[in-house]
Order: sequence, then structure tokens, then C-alpha cells
Amino acid sequence: MSDPNSMDTSDSKPAPESAAAPTSAPLPSPSPAGITSVAAISATATMTTPIATAMSTQTPTTVTSTIVAPQPEPIVRDSLRGVWILDKNRGEWSMRGYLETLNVPELAIQANEKGESELDTLQTIELTDEKVKITKRSRVNSNLVVELTYGTELVEYLKPDDRPKKQLATTEDPGNHLKIVSSLLTVNGMAHVTDIKQLVQEEGKGSVLIQKLTITNPESTKTHTTTRYFNPHNEPGEEEKIGELGAVMTVAEATDATNGDTKMETEE
Repeated sequence: MSDPNSMDTSDSKPAPESAAAPTSAPLPSPSPAGITSVAAISATATMTTPIATAMSTQTPTTVTSTIVAPQPEPIVRDSLRGVWILDKNRGEWSMRGYLETLNVPELAIQANEKGESELDTLQTIELTDEKVKITKRSRVNSNLVVELTYGTELVEYLKPDDRPKKQLATTEDPGNHLKIVSSLLTVNGMAHVTDIKQLVQEEGKGSVLIQKLTITNPESTKTHTTTRYFNPHNEPGEEEKIGELGAVMTVAEATDATNGDTKMETEE
């Protein structure tokens, strides 16, 4: 008799073998104390580096714009006609050398320099085929007018002691060149002055008047040439101001036969 508790395996068949499960790469085993192995860190870093690099290179671009003010168009003139303003950024704009040659006192020279630095120096030139008229406006010369006929010497007698002043205008290129030769007896002696004005066309700058003012003191044999630059000026000149500076200039320039003060003579 068979044991009822025993299992009959005579008719049992072996179970079919199941498909083998896919194998996967073993995960890195954690190191003691939960520390990931160096190999795992390297693998992770290798996988994330391209993404991190891409993110780091995507820097926001800041676009800025600069507004450039339009530059004024150069003024071109075909002659010396018109109003010209002294350019204090070029050449020897100060008349110091000229006045020192005339033996003008230092106080008067300083006052002249201060006046020229604060106020504009302007020259208005009118030309015809026979004549030239120049109106000079500066701290020293307020609307001083010189009117000459080419080739004819003009003799004036200056007050108060009738000192003679001779002037002669010529030109080598009518409209573009002007030469005025003057002689003047000052309280410090005779002075010879040559004033040459030349029209020049500068590339990108337009027309420029270049003045070369040469003074010679025959008694001291001193000579000095002042080169100044004038730009075209289309605005009317401001009225000359008289104030504290004007009072200083009046004292410095005054001529008094009784005390021998020096008067400042310029050909600005």
C-alpha cells in the first residue's frame, strides 16, 4: 500500500526551461560607508560633461547701441570773403610773442591773453578787384576797420600825438592771398609788421584761413612770427564785454605823455 502522503512523480514531466533573462552590466557596488567608487564617478562625469559644457557656453548676449551725433559738414569757401573765427586749438593763438617784441609790459600781455581766452577773435573780410576791407573784433580791437586799395600806400596819423602809421596791401592770388605791410611808430620805437593771410583747403576740414604775422623791432633787432588759424564762421559775433577785464586793459593800454605809459599796438 502506498503512502497517501507520498507524491507520485511517475507521470510528472520536467517543466520546460524558461527563456534566459537578459543580462545587464553589473552596477558599481557601493564602497564601504556608502561612498561611490571612483570608476562610477568617472563614468557619471563622462556622461554629464557634454551637457554641462553646452549649458555653460550658452551665455546671454548683451547688445548695446551707440548713438553718434552727426558731424557738421565742412564749410568750403572759394575766397577769403566772409567772417572768420580764431581757432584756439591750433597754432600760436596768443599774441604774447608779438607783444613781447614790442616791449609791451607783462601786465598788459597777461590781460590780453586773458581777454583772448575768454572772448572770440573774429575777422570779417570784404574783397573787390581793387580794394580790401577788414573788420577786426577782439578784446583789444573792437570793430577796428582797415580799408586799403591794392598797391596804394595809406598813411594815417594816430591820436593823440599824430604818430604816422603806413599800410600797403598787395596780393599774389586775388581772393585767396592777401599781404599787408605796415610800419608804426610806437612809444617804444618803430615796428614793422607783415600780415599774410592765405586761404587753404584742408581735406575733411574744409576751408581754413592761415595767418602769418611777423613783427620786427628795428631798434632791438628782435623779430617774431605768429601763425594763427581761422575757421569759417557763419554766426554774428557777440558784442565785446566791458567789465573788470576791460578796466585792466584800459589802464594797461593808455598812453599818457606825462608819465610815459605804453600803449599796446596790435595787428590782429
